[in-house]
Amino acid sequence: MIAKAKSCVGGTALFNYVIDSRKGYELLRNNLSGETPKDMFQTMQILQNQNSRCKNNTISAVISPTITDSQKMSDRDLRILAFEFLLGLQIDPTKAQYIAFVHTEKEHKHIHIIANRIDENGKALKDNYIGFEAQRVAHEIALKYDWTSIRQENENKKQRANNTNLIAKNAIKSGHREVLRQKPKGLQEYIYLMLEKEIEVKPSVNKQGNIQGYRFIHLPTNTNLKASEVDRNMKLNDLFKNTASTEPSDEVNKSLTNQKSSEIQMQNWKTDTSVLFSMLSALQFDGNDEDDEKKKRKRRILKR
Repeated sequence: MIAKAKSCVGGTALFNYVIDSRKGYELLRNNLSGETPKDMFQTMQILQNQNSRCKNNTISAVISPTITDSQKMSDRDLRILAFEFLLGLQIDPTKAQYIAFVHTEKEHKHIHIIANRIDENGKALKDNYIGFEAQRVAHEIALKYDWTSIRQENENKKQRANNTNLIAKNAIKSGHREVLRQKPKGLQEYIYLMLEKEIEVKPSVNKQGNIQGYRFIHLPTNTNLKASEVDRNMKLNDLFKNTASTEPSDEVNKSLTNQKSSEIQMQNWKTDTSVLFSMLSALQFDGNDEDDEKKKRKRRILKR
């Protein structure tokens, strides 16, 4: 479940969009009379005209349960959701003017709420951080009734990602230590031994063709990390300094994946075409020289 809310000018356009029998049905209403959206808007205006200083005198909110939850929710569940949502935003559902309308035109049911920000005394309700408050309230209601909270889902995904990264980091560090014990003679041998442990090492090359860093890909989890993200002490540039400085191109070309290899082939192709174009240009210039020489001969014959 996720929710959005904001204070706005309101108007007939908002009412016409929300209150539409082709999109859904009315769920709740309080202190609003009238059958048409225009009638309800005019009823709200009676209170709103008592506070001419407040421009954003209407609160518009949307509450969206997940598709799975919305299919299980009865109208009673939706009324409880709308009622408690208003309470969470410090709007009294028994006194305030509002209408809650369910839209069913999309795959999941969702609730639109239009509420009057001006109370019966002409005072504007506070709307400080109302967008963040709407998210917080929806999260708390979802936890209370065992509905799915988008915030909780995002937190769970983040936690799973952190756990995966931790597993990958430990595997990379462990593999790194084991490979160093084998005393690899150079960078290429180190890359080969790491690959045997399901860890791909990808050197990062700058414009000058020098290796400036490394990335590790833990293949079982497909986790891609910089060397500094794994461990700040994994300084491969220092470890393979001589190799990286003397033969950067050979080492890099041998360590790249199929994708990188295809990029190299494309670069070679571009180089070949540039040579081809230069050859064609040279031939073209030669042809022009021959034409000029023929023209000169013709002029000489004519002069005679």
